[in-house]
Amino acid sequence: MTVSATLAAWVAAVGGPEGFNVLREALRDPSVIVEKEGWSQIMNGVRIALTLGGALLLIYEVRARRLGQPVPERKQRRIGIAMTLLAFSAYFDFYNPNARYSEYYHRHEFFHYYLGSKYSNELGYERIYECTAAAEIELGRGNEVEQRDLRDLRENLIRPNTDPIVKRRVAECRPRFSDARWAAFKQDVDWFQRAMAGTYWDSAQKDHGYNPPPVWTMTGKLFASLAPAGDGFFKLLSALDVLLQIGAVLLIGWGFGWRTMAIATVFWGCNGPANFYWTGGAFLRQDWFFLLVLAVCLTKKRYFALAGAALAWSALLRVFPVILFAGWGAIMLFTMLRRFRRGHGPWLLREHRQLILGTAFAALVLVPISLAVTGPRAYTEFAQHTLRVHNTTPLSNHMGLETVLAHGWEGRMRFTRDDNLDDPFAKWKAQRLVRFERLKPLFGLVIGAVLIWTLWALRNTRLLWIALPLSLPLTVCATNLTCYYYSMFILGAALVRVRPALGPVYVATSGASQILLLGAPVAFYFMDDRYTAESWLFLLLSGLFLFAYSRPFGLERLRQWRLQRVRNSARPSLAG
Repeated sequence: MTVSATLAAWVAAVGGPEGFNVLREALRDPSVIVEKEGWSQIMNGVRIALTLGGALLLIYEVRARRLGQPVPERKQRRIGIAMTLLAFSAYFDFYNPNARYSEYYHRHEFFHYYLGSKYSNELGYERIYECTAAAEIELGRGNEVEQRDLRDLRENLIRPNTDPIVKRRVAECRPRFSDARWAAFKQDVDWFQRAMAGTYWDSAQKDHGYNPPPVWTMTGKLFASLAPAGDGFFKLLSALDVLLQIGAVLLIGWGFGWRTMAIATVFWGCNGPANFYWTGGAFLRQDWFFLLVLAVCLTKKRYFALAGAALAWSALLRVFPVILFAGWGAIMLFTMLRRFRRGHGPWLLREHRQLILGTAFAALVLVPISLAVTGPRAYTEFAQHTLRVHNTTPLSNHMGLETVLAHGWEGRMRFTRDDNLDDPFAKWKAQRLVRFERLKPLFGLVIGAVLIWTLWALRNTRLLWIALPLSLPLTVCATNLTCYYYSMFILGAALVRVRPALGPVYVATSGASQILLLGAPVAFYFMDDRYTAESWLFLLLSGLFLFAYSRPFGLERLRQWRLQRVRNSARPSLAG
């Protein structure tokens, strides 16, 4: 069998009926393999194979050691580095240009993040679509504008551009710009319209707007203001994320060694929710991710002030990483209680003080600078739009405990979609909100239980770097993030360092998440079903993190713990 036929057979194996179609095409014309459809099928198989192969290698390593025939360190290192390179390349579809966006960069993402940051003072968080329409009208495309819809970002509804409310808001855009800024904005809008003309451009006006916090706007504005919209400039800007992703992988190697680096890269490079499709080729969408990885690595290397600053910066870029401070806070609290009970002082250890100082320093520097750049109302507008409106609107690729609870059988997308409405998924969103409101008490109980479990797991550890991956379960339960933020689970590789038995399941979970996105007939057809299944998968992985690290809970263990506390309290303190 030829190489092409072998590859095509693999396509058929992982792709179902679509795979067999590719197989037939490939047998007639082997060049079909490198086209987008065929290559996507192959890459699905490669990612699944890498994760399952990685899990088997980890199992084999443990087995060989127990049999007294360990694999030589040099050979392990070579395999680990090879797996790292393969997994990193798999994220980018092995750099096949046919499988990526034209010229690599993601125009839809750049439209929102480039324009939203560059003209943040004029557009705010609610006017990007209306002011784009105003610019197009002045550019002579008024008839085209009237024939399409846009999303009203104030209420998160789809409205036709002929709606009087939309027309009034479009007319209000021009006075917000100076003459020079309006001319530059029109030039940039014109470039995007020509680059995205057709249904792609029309659909971009119905997305969910520009949503980053002011600290991200500050950085985005700096880069976006360097040049007008253009092909070459956007290629350079999209390369920033690639550098950040390379940096994250190398940081893990620096902080934890080549073995953890390989495990982390296989998980990240092959996982389904945070794949290239969503934020690949975009503009500074990986800065929070890099800083999150930097925080755990700096903590491991005992650069605590810098670690605190890195996590604070990550939180100021995307908000949800602030939940990971809970793990650090729990360790500090338990340490303070132990030292207070035993009469030791000071209550805060040196490394804890450094974490707090680094965190405070980052916040005290970044927040004022971002206010100076984005305007005094930036944080108020961000809270009003992104936290109140955008984050409370159900999306088909949301993941988390809320998604699991809000997903009812009758309220599924396949039953509630109505193409006769301006927003075909309006009923789906409404039913989802109603169901979640009804189940909010259960939501609170689960979060409380996970918080208690997290505290139980962290009560006896002083390893601050452990606190970050062990805070992921709380993050999954307390937030309802879009799927691509689940790249945060790369931190789980650090936990494998102290719980090696977790490694095979951790890596295999990445492969399972890829299988869940294969679509019908292998998995689910509708997006809400897919990402609810993904939510279940990552909730189970989160529970496994806590289970793997915490000591088993039981009444006898609780009794022993209580007796130990009584003995400790009966001992004379050092001060006495």
